[in-house]
Amino acid sequence: MMIVIVSIAIALVCFILYALERKSQSEPIVWEHALKLSVFGGILSAGVVFATSENMPDLTKLPVVETVQEMFVGKPTF
Repeated sequence: MMIVIVSIAIALVCFILYALERKSQSEPIVWEHALKLSVFGGILSAGVVFATSENMPDLTKLPVVETVQEMFVGKPTF
């Protein structure tokens, strides 16, 4: 749920900043550009929230890492 809220908020902020920039230059808003900026801003922020969320597994603490390290530490057994 947090991903949806953040992505919508960032998309809205992207649109507002684009509209303010166009109005400051006295140019009309190109709705196609505004839509692209808002969508890509929302997608990018959703990816960042997903990657930094606490539900992501910690890949450095898997038991596989310990077994792989045993290959390089200790006496070789042939």
